[in-house]
Amino acid sequence: MYTLKDNGIVEEIACGNNFGYLLSDSKYFANTDYKVLQSQTSGIFVPCMKMLFNGKIQIYYITDEYRPLSTMFSGITSDILLHIAVNMFGCIVEVKNNGFLSSQNIDISWDKIFVDPATLKVRLVYLPVNVRVFESFSEFQSELRSSLIKLIDKILPESSERMDKFVPDLANGSMSLEEIFNKYKGAGGGGEYQSPRPNTRESDASGLLKLVAMNAPEYFEIQLDRTKVVIGKKQGMVYGSAKSRRAHCLRRTV
Repeated sequence: MYTLKDNGIVEEIACGNNFGYLLSDSKYFANTDYKVLQSQTSGIFVPCMKMLFNGKIQIYYITDEYRPLSTMFSGITSDILLHIAVNMFGCIVEVKNNGFLSSQNIDISWDKIFVDPATLKVRLVYLPVNVRVFESFSEFQSELRSSLIKLIDKILPESSERMDKFVPDLANGSMSLEEIFNKYKGAGGGGEYQSPRPNTRESDASGLLKLVAMNAPEYFEIQLDRTKVVIGKKQGMVYGSAKSRRAHCLRRTV
């Protein structure tokens, strides 16, 4: 969401394999959007939770085993990229037709489109704020389609018959995103993305969220197994971190 970051409305914070968006002011938080987001069961969104970080609202996203599309560019085939794009369109069409959330608040940066390498299923990052990245759905889809055309031209060494049909349809303004999705959905599985994955610390099999100290003298983690956890000198000092002497971070499960 470069526009919001450039305008100082949000700040991105890396959290290991996960990430968060820190809001510069609580007035930007859209509580209704957040509640609707939490009630979604279709699995098209990256799960998120509202937290407090240094007194500011942070939307924390848990990516699990999904990978950013940007990390899959190396060695990707045209069929796999097409399949991912169609799955992404399907998710966006579902959001648009649902009517409760705004497609314009979907982060369409390539490092914020998350993909399951085994199934090529896509999950989207939705930011529940009352400031729109795009003024209309038309502007949103125009940016997405033009960016996708540029990406295809940049990363694919060779095309395919299906991709040669897909790109002109992307450029065809008379075809809606939903029409493109309906035309190409189910046209082929695309296979499984086989690129080697980077080594990461194994996640806890219990599925509990962990808070891991960064730049500490030794590895330290806290398992967040309660509905409300305060990290700081008073209720849980973070060992080895001079930055966490006072009540430093509040995590609440809503």
